[in-house]
Amino acid sequence: MAQPDFKVINASMTSLRTAATELDNVSTEVVNKQNMEAANVVNQLNQIQEQILNQIEEQMRRMEQRIQGQIGQMEQRMQGQMGQMEQRILTQMSRCEKNNLARLYNSRISHETHQLEPLYSIGNQIIGDFPSTSADIHALDAAGVERILRELGLPVTGMLSDKKKRLRRHIGLMVL
Repeated sequence: MAQPDFKVINASMTSLRTAATELDNVSTEVVNKQNMEAANVVNQLNQIQEQILNQIEEQMRRMEQRIQGQIGQMEQRMQGQMGQMEQRILTQMSRCEKNNLARLYNSRISHETHQLEPLYSIGNQIIGDFPSTSADIHALDAAGVERILRELGLPVTGMLSDKKKRLRRHIGLMVL
């Protein structure tokens, strides 16, 4: 019977040990490679996340700029509208003040032939062809009275005598 050759066995065992060591080294490298690939994936995901965040920030910045621009436009429009409203209010106040002074003057008239102080229309203009005297109001026809009432922003309903009475009261005449 043949005897085992211990040198061959020993050499084979050494080869097996070397192969096992090499296999262990390969498995370590594979794990390292997997860790490296996982790290690369994580890095890539972080880069993608950063790009998305940058895009979101850029979009939000643009939206903020648009909103600020729209707010600025709205403020300008509101200021313009407020300026117009203020001007209309001042115009109306001026008209009312002038008409109140004219009414005060007209309330002192004691005779039909005394000069009337003309009133201002809702357009803040002296009413054209305003009656010069109380007697001139008596002479007005329906169209003339209605025109003046409209320019003063008053109703034009009723009979001619009612319209004349409304006009006389509004311009400050007491009794005449």
